[in-house]
Amino acid sequence: MRIPHYMASGEFTRFVRALPKTETHLHLEGSTPIELLKELEPAKFAEAPPFWSPEYRYRDFDQFMKLYDEYCLTFYTTAQRYHDAAKIVLATCREQGCRYVETSIHLPGLAYVKDSGPEVLAAIREAAPAGMEVRIFAGMCHNDYAQHGALIESALGWDDLAGVDLHGPEYWPMESWTAGVWERARAAGKATKAHAGEFMPASYVSWVLDNLGVRRVEHGVRSVEDPDLVQRLVRDDITLDVCPISNVKLAVQGVPEMKAHPIRRLFDAGVRVTLNSDDTFFFGNRLEEEYIALNQELGFTRWELARMARNGFEIALVDEAVRARLLAEWDGFVAAQGLKP
Repeated sequence: MRIPHYMASGEFTRFVRALPKTETHLHLEGSTPIELLKELEPAKFAEAPPFWSPEYRYRDFDQFMKLYDEYCLTFYTTAQRYHDAAKIVLATCREQGCRYVETSIHLPGLAYVKDSGPEVLAAIREAAPAGMEVRIFAGMCHNDYAQHGALIESALGWDDLAGVDLHGPEYWPMESWTAGVWERARAAGKATKAHAGEFMPASYVSWVLDNLGVRRVEHGVRSVEDPDLVQRLVRDDITLDVCPISNVKLAVQGVPEMKAHPIRRLFDAGVRVTLNSDDTFFFGNRLEEEYIALNQELGFTRWELARMARNGFEIALVDEAVRARLLAEWDGFVAAQGLKP
């Protein structure tokens, strides 16, 4: 049974759930619903995984990667499996007030799936609840091109693919293919992201900005180590898609506990940050708990939490008519709640 990381009064929890919000940093495979895994291996999942405990801390990212291989790697063999997982994951997002979701899949994993990449993307999109805007990103690691270059290049032409994301261990050497792929992705109309500033210092965030041309950084929390970089994030309107509970449980440097999380300093400095859950299977978290944590541990007010939710709508990959509709709903909620800066 899952133990909540953070709990609030019923009234505050209802506020968080009703707040129109986004989820822009969500790994589908890392959020595999446990009920689907139980169907395959009932004995293995008879009890909740140990890493669901709020007190659990990963030794390092390598341990996290090994557990991913152990628990979820073999589940995704067909487009139907992606659909089944996405249906539950996206419905859970909807229950928590999400109107817009960006989810990513590990692109090289499709090399071992019976169905084609476009079929997998279609299956995920078909799983979205009515009225929810869903965008799918293809994630890849620093060393994936040698074995999966043809798949990566092919994916840039898939209509249902919204963009690409560089993920996996940040500390693996960056290979020369990456910048060219990111440039070709943008030329093909795809959005580009990169994980940085989680396990590598602020200088790595600067590197991906300079060399990959991204305007969306996944995590990016160690940017706070460099005041000049923080000013650059504000000046250049760079967005950090932050996942606080993930950062704590992965023992990111400088984040021994939620009270020390730099999202408070980044937000106060004017950096655009969004609030997200990352890999819900491996952290045992829910998006609403991220909002509650910021309120309880870092003093974020209801207005500040609402403003952070608005950030997600401002950077959403939607046409302006849809954005206007989403922002109008947000405006109506804030007015009804009487929220002010």
